[in-house]
Amino acid sequence: MRVLLVYWNPSRELLPAPPIGLAYVASATRRAGHDVRVLDLVGRRRPLEALRARVAAAAPDVVGLSIRNIDNVVRQRPAWHLEDAGQLAAAVRASSAARIVLGGPAVSVLGARVLAHVDGDFAVVGEGEEAFPRLLAALASGGGAAAIPGVCTRAGDGPPAEPARLPRFGASGLEDWIDWRPYARAGATWPIQTKRGCGLACSYCAYPTVEGRVARRRAPADVADEIERVRARVGPRTFEVVDSTFNVPPEHAEALCEELVRRRLRVRLTAMGVNPLGASARLFALMRRAGFNSMMITPEAASETMLRSLRKGFGVEEVRETARLARDSGLASMWFFMLGGPGETRETVEETLSFVERHLDWPACVSIFMTGIRVLPGTALARDAVAAGALAAERDLAEPTFYLSPAVDEDWMLGRINRAMRRTPAIVHAAEEGMSTYERIADRALAAAGVAPPYWRFLPLLLRVPPVPALRRRWPPLGRPGD
Repeated sequence: MRVLLVYWNPSRELLPAPPIGLAYVASATRRAGHDVRVLDLVGRRRPLEALRARVAAAAPDVVGLSIRNIDNVVRQRPAWHLEDAGQLAAAVRASSAARIVLGGPAVSVLGARVLAHVDGDFAVVGEGEEAFPRLLAALASGGGAAAIPGVCTRAGDGPPAEPARLPRFGASGLEDWIDWRPYARAGATWPIQTKRGCGLACSYCAYPTVEGRVARRRAPADVADEIERVRARVGPRTFEVVDSTFNVPPEHAEALCEELVRRRLRVRLTAMGVNPLGASARLFALMRRAGFNSMMITPEAASETMLRSLRKGFGVEEVRETARLARDSGLASMWFFMLGGPGETRETVEETLSFVERHLDWPACVSIFMTGIRVLPGTALARDAVAAGALAAERDLAEPTFYLSPAVDEDWMLGRINRAMRRTPAIVHAAEEGMSTYERIADRALAAAGVAPPYWRFLPLLLRVPPVPALRRRWPPLGRPGD
């Protein structure tokens, strides 16, 4: 069959994210014998026009739309990305009789309910490398698709009981499907996945729904082979390990670093999802030797009460020790915190912000705050909120929905964050828009100079350069002056 796979991710919260998941599906579909084309709309000024033109030229039998994000998960300025995906589907419908298949992380979270918002014929939940080629085979033969694990239809009432999970997986083949140059100009990092599945029980997180709870790991040599091949063919300045948790289990992350050190690849790397559970001086030292220049750390809170509420599986002592180890390592670090979850009070907010002011104020550290937690279907937070009467059971969680503790006033909380920003300049709220212009200018300059990303590692310095601190004090980013 003639297949056109389309990727458009309008989110710009950090850097443009290359379509690694779509590349996995495209590679698998090509191996199954289909004629596969990929249309990457990231950076296109007129994405709908580009889509219409490609559909007209390719005359596909099936169009697959990859939907990465449901929304931007920011309570203070929500942006609903399903609306953008709906426009893509409508453009295909208006110009082609092709079947439309929806996939991507957002679809895995929402299941069949996504079809109520985006006009697709099918939705593929979970890993699509097997489900999508099986769906194509069924369409080609005129067979039914409802029995294929991971495939939802309009007649369904939610995701299948258990989407298919691949016991093993390898390289994405992303280099075969995208033009890297626009990503490089924007300061993007090349994504590498070393394992899938997360056995942690964080109350708000949908990763287990997307990837499953059983960890499936790639051999470190296989990952190093991919990095070496992409470096020779594409030459990205930085590779990013995009596992949901990089260092859980820690021995896998350490083995990967050891393999990279052994090969002397001389590449630059970064990692998202560094968890205090697996942090150690040994790991951070190995990361430095392997070529890591930065990492994202995800404690979400620094209050014992809130760490228990969010079911993080560690306590404040582990967060404090991770802060010490991160500072000593010399690696740039971006820390993520969420305020407003079940049980949040002024006292617990104060505990987290005081921790940041005392322990995360060094030149290579930035802290990102979110207030209000996005409630995603299938999570413990969603179930608990319904049980507590804080959320209607019939609420459509495809629409931006946030939990905010009734025991803490949002205006006070935002004012307290503003006050923390004055004391510790490298604190950023996810709702900030004023710094985006500065960041874009800095990112372009760094990219033109050939500096290795991610460029957020320079944000702590940028936030301290006059007149930025004075401007933030005069016009608080959150519109709340604080005390």
